[in-house]
Amino acid sequence: MTRQDKLLLVAIIGILALVAVHALISMDFVKGGRKVITRVELKNLDPANNGINIEVTQPWYNPKRELSFNVKEPDERSFDRFDVTRCMLQCAQELTELDFDRIYLCNKGDRLYYIKADDFKQLGQQYKNGETLNTLTLYVKIPQVTYTLNDSIAFPPHEGLLGSISDAQDWNTMMSNLLR
Repeated sequence: MTRQDKLLLVAIIGILALVAVHALISMDFVKGGRKVITRVELKNLDPANNGINIEVTQPWYNPKRELSFNVKEPDERSFDRFDVTRCMLQCAQELTELDFDRIYLCNKGDRLYYIKADDFKQLGQQYKNGETLNTLTLYVKIPQVTYTLNDSIAFPPHEGLLGSISDAQDWNTMMSNLLR
């Protein structure tokens, strides 16, 4: 084998490696990555989740250790803000042992917000243990730990009775964006 043949072989192997890497990265965009919690698994967590089109995915190539909580188009039945929040808390409960840094909240694949892993896991633990007086307290806590894509807090916490009303409005705004 001549030097020129060896160089040609190295070039071909390099091109094939680049094509393989490109295919893997493209598959993340097309397929949405590896499914961590599927629709079927979500239904198994709670029969009330039957027909809800939400999945938690993780990119195949994931150096930043990110997950996506993806609210998709309703196909079997329509679902509302309470359904999405309940599913989010159930997923948080299931993901407490998984190693990740943040989870993006997505609408049909478009990232809207993110929650840091520690905050998300804490919500899941509180949901699991029933540490709050009622689940609605956790519902309004979610926006308080949610960030925009430019790393600023999406909904600052509010104080007092009027603050509770504002917290509920923040939750409504956030869930409306996830369901649009």
